Amino acid sequence: MNKLVLKCCALLIIAQMGEISAYMQPIKRDGLYYYSEEDTHKHIDFQRALTILASKMLSPSAWAKAMTSLFYASDPKSNPIAFLNPMQMVPPKHSLEPKIVWIGHATFLIQMNGFNVLTDPIFGDVKVGPFSLTKRGMPAGIRLEDLPPIDAIVISHNHSDHMDTNALTALNTKYHPTIFVPEGNKPYVEAMGFTNIVENTWWDTNTLTKDNRSMNITCLPAYHWSIRFSLGSYRQSLWSSWMISAENTNIYFAGDTAYGKHFKEIAQRFPSIDMAFMPIGPTEEGENTHKLYHIDALEAVDAFIDLNADCFVPMHYGTFFGGRNTLELPVKRLHAYWEEKQDLLKSKILLFARCGQSYFAPRIKKEPTL
Repeated sequence: MNKLVLKCCALLIIAQMGEISAYMQPIKRDGLYYYSEEDTHKHIDFQRALTILASKMLSPSAWAKAMTSLFYASDPKSNPIAFLNPMQMVPPKHSLEPKIVWIGHATFLIQMNGFNVLTDPIFGDVKVGPFSLTKRGMPAGIRLEDLPPIDAIVISHNHSDHMDTNALTALNTKYHPTIFVPEGNKPYVEAMGFTNIVENTWWDTNTLTKDNRSMNITCLPAYHWSIRFSLGSYRQSLWSSWMISAENTNIYFAGDTAYGKHFKEIAQRFPSIDMAFMPIGPTEEGENTHKLYHIDALEAVDAFIDLNADCFVPMHYGTFFGGRNTLELPVKRLHAYWEEKQDLLKSKILLFARCGQSYFAPRIKKEPTL
């Protein structure tokens, strides 16, 4: 009987491995990572970069944009979407019910089944070392010092607005959380002092346990790229999205991504997704000029339809000023395209989470404002 049970278990494991291998895997060539065989875009081109830099330095509109950026940073209330930041909340230490708070950009606090998880935490400006690349135009919805004890952090990729050294170092010093990173990123977080590091490739699932409760964190595909402070690091580490799951609730965090076939594959692996945190910026009028590494507001809706998730929560907009396309335009275009696609979205929920407001998930009901 024991042999029969063992044989059945072995067959089940083999079947699951076969199922996972049937999904897309990252391409690794000469030590570099690619989304697929068709992913050949060269993100770093010095001649093009110098041309763009020169045109920006000489352009009156670029100077106007820089002055506007400083204005928003010095007076966040002038931000056209500042209404999204009605408060800076102090969340409860734990919650068994699933709750989310948008802290800004791609940073969310997820409280579920007694666990506290942060996605791509950043609470200040986008920095490289001591230098600010982009000023923050909207305060964080929760101050770093007001966070509850953090059990886990998930990192989508190693760009400075998603793998922020200041925030991660402070979080590790205070909470010593487990940090989940895509393959190749372990050395970066080790240098920040982390010791509880889990490095994953796509489709890997990890289980956290605490007080007889558990949570699954699954590394999933994304269509992006990587670089960390040096040309030699280009494409040498993987990027990903993540699924955070507990007690029959699945919350999807898209990270940074272009549109691709991975959304439909994720829907096959997770036929029930309660909430999807989807990037909607940068968004421009007309064609998406960033489409080889970022979905815009329109493609985010198409990706959400592929995912067949229940609730769309936009992110990656409004927090850092990079021109009009990072503030109100993504919101306007998302609203318009959502209405255009109503025949496919009648049963779905679009939640513009107020920065700093806690929401019950998947019931999508606001907690009372403190």
